[in-house]
Amino acid sequence: MKLFSLLLCLALPLAAQTVRLPGELAPYQRVSLMARVPGIVETVNVDRGSTVRTGDTLIVLRAPEMQARIAEAEAKASAIEAQRVEAEARLTGAESRFERLKSAGATPGVVAELDIILAEKERDAAKMLVAAHDRSAGAARAQTAALKEMESYLRITAPFDGIITIRHAHPGALAAPDSGALLELEQVSRLRLVLPVPEAELSGVQAGRKLTFTVPAHPGRTFTATVARIPRSLDPATRTMPIELDVTNSGLALAPGMYCEVAWPRSLGSAGSQ
Repeated sequence: MKLFSLLLCLALPLAAQTVRLPGELAPYQRVSLMARVPGIVETVNVDRGSTVRTGDTLIVLRAPEMQARIAEAEAKASAIEAQRVEAEARLTGAESRFERLKSAGATPGVVAELDIILAEKERDAAKMLVAAHDRSAGAARAQTAALKEMESYLRITAPFDGIITIRHAHPGALAAPDSGALLELEQVSRLRLVLPVPEAELSGVQAGRKLTFTVPAHPGRTFTATVARIPRSLDPATRTMPIELDVTNSGLALAPGMYCEVAWPRSLGSAGSQ
C-alpha cells in the first residue's frame, strides 16, 4: 500500500506537467489543379487515390485552334525573316555603292557631290529598314515562343509528390481557367499538425521541440511531431495561437483531417509560471 501511494505521488507531478490539447492534421501542401488555357479534356491519367510524382502528366487537353495559331505565327516569323535577309542584302549593296562613290569623289570632278549624298542617304535608309525588320522578327519570334509555351499548358503535370484526393475532370469536358479545379493534389507523406494553443500555455514555446500525440484511428499508438511554425499572433475570438508542427508520415498511417491530441508540456507555459 505504501509502495502504491509512493508511485501515485510520483506520477501526479508528471501528469500535471502536460496538458492534452486538441489539434488537426492537414496536408503539408495542397493545390487545386486548373486549366491555364481553354481546351477539351483528352485524357485523364489519374483518379482519386492515385499516387503521383513531381512532373507526372495528369491531364492532357486538346486545342486544335492553338496549333493553327502557332502555324500562323511561325509562317509570319519566316516571312519577316525573309524580308530581313533581303533588307540586309540591299544594305550591303547600298554600303558598297556609297563607299565606291566616296572613294571616287576623292578625285575632283569624277563624281558629283549630290550622288555621294544620295548614296549615303540610301545606305542610311537601308540600315533603318534592317533595324525595323530585326525588331519585327524579334516580336514574331517572341509571339511564337509565347504560343508554344501556352501549348505546353495543355499538359497538366504534378507540381510535387502526393496523392490525388478529388477528381472533377473527365474526357470530353470543356476546361478553362474559370471552370474550376480539375484535380485536387495533396502532399501527405509529410503533414502539418495545426494546434490551437491557449494563451496561458504559450510561455516559452520553442521551435524544434518534439512532442507526442495520439489519434483515435490508432488507439494505443503514439506519434511524434516537431514544433515548426509559431505565428506569434493570437486568434482574438478563441484566445489561442495556431502553432504548426511537422509530422513525418512516410508510412501513410495518418491522413489529413484526422483529429489528434497533443501532449503539450505545461512546463513551457502555465506550469512554468506557477
